[in-house]
Amino acid sequence: MERYELPDGWEWSTLGECCLINSRDPNLKELSNGTLVSFVPMAAVDANQGVIANPVDRPFNEVRKGFTPFSDGDVIFAKITPSMENGKAAIASGLTNGFGFGSTEFHVMRPQESVIAEWVFYFIRQQSFRDEAKGNFAGTAGQLRVPEKFILNADIPLPPIPEQQRIVAKIESLFEQSRAARAALMRVPALMAQFRRAVLASAMSGRLTEDWRKQNSTIENANDLLQRILVRRLELAQRKTERTHIEELLKCFSADELYSADLPESWAYTVIDNIGMVCNGSTPSRKMPGYWNGNIPWISSGEVQNCIIRETREKITQEGYDNSSVRILPKGTVLLAMIGEGKTRGQSAVLEIEACINQNMAAIVLDHNLIESKYLWYWLQSIYDANRQVGSGSGPQALNCQRVREIPFALPPLGEQVEIVQYIEALFAQADIVEQAASVSLRRAGQLEQSILARAFRGGL
Repeated sequence: MERYELPDGWEWSTLGECCLINSRDPNLKELSNGTLVSFVPMAAVDANQGVIANPVDRPFNEVRKGFTPFSDGDVIFAKITPSMENGKAAIASGLTNGFGFGSTEFHVMRPQESVIAEWVFYFIRQQSFRDEAKGNFAGTAGQLRVPEKFILNADIPLPPIPEQQRIVAKIESLFEQSRAARAALMRVPALMAQFRRAVLASAMSGRLTEDWRKQNSTIENANDLLQRILVRRLELAQRKTERTHIEELLKCFSADELYSADLPESWAYTVIDNIGMVCNGSTPSRKMPGYWNGNIPWISSGEVQNCIIRETREKITQEGYDNSSVRILPKGTVLLAMIGEGKTRGQSAVLEIEACINQNMAAIVLDHNLIESKYLWYWLQSIYDANRQVGSGSGPQALNCQRVREIPFALPPLGEQVEIVQYIEALFAQADIVEQAASVSLRRAGQLEQSILARAFRGGL
């Protein structure tokens, strides 16, 4: 480290002059084999908090050889990559019987009369110190370490002990405020997720557009809209089986069955089967190279992540299309992942391109243009947990096309669907802004702590 001008009463020293480096505590000789001591592997050092977390007790005779010894009040510092760069360092305290043993990848600094442990600890926590230590790595790739020589010769500014104590107290006070701010900022994503869920719940119950309905009371109600959807679907149907199915739906159509006391009077409570064709896709053979890397977009279920799909990871060729049961789905199709043990099953997406899909998701085709695709997409997000339960069972956890057809759907008038989507997107955009601001502030909070340390070791606190 390049030496800079210090305040009056301060002086430059080295870590090797003010600390014993990697020195074995002579009091260890007095321990019996069965005496319990703290065992601290590298994983037990919390890089963020700079503390030893969850050490375990072991008898002295089990750790006396092959591990690094240290005592209460010593400062331990990870010397190997990437632990060193990650900031694994701590002041040893509360060790069982006052002694600890840990990874051989620790350097140990035992402060002497001219320095307190906290001063050393915060000094080595500086990013500038770690950067310089990294620049002095020795060893082979994957086994790079900070050599002891670097620690011995590292310059450190030393004010008088009372000044060290005052500055450390100031650092800790500022860090406590910073940690509180960071903790609050880290809660923002969860709060915004809760906010989005509340928005969806309000939107899908009609509460969000209550005033809009009062101003648009003459708009076509959802019962009439649903009947019009079925008639239009019948006109567009190209396959005999599809036409037959829609004819059966029309025969069974009854406005009385669509009423729900939980919804506005102008809405209808129906199922996905009534509003769109449900189908799935397939995967062209992976053994046929000529089927892949073409120009026809093809979607895997892993890409369905409550998102709008504008491009795909993979594309198939015309040959792959012709030799599989895929179909090109129109823009506005809503996708629902049917298989997955993690978060995937039940997640949805909207197509903004024409594309094919694999067999692990359902497509809800809305080519009649009488349903706002994004409204259906937001509806599926609002019932994500319920859809996952529908897909549960004793066997593999999965939905299927028939189960998707049976998913309930709250249908507002078409104009209100558009209004709901606009409301949701405006509120979600505000949540995005809050989340982004919190993320920026969180990064700045980390930078602030480094700025505090830099000022501290130049006498600026």
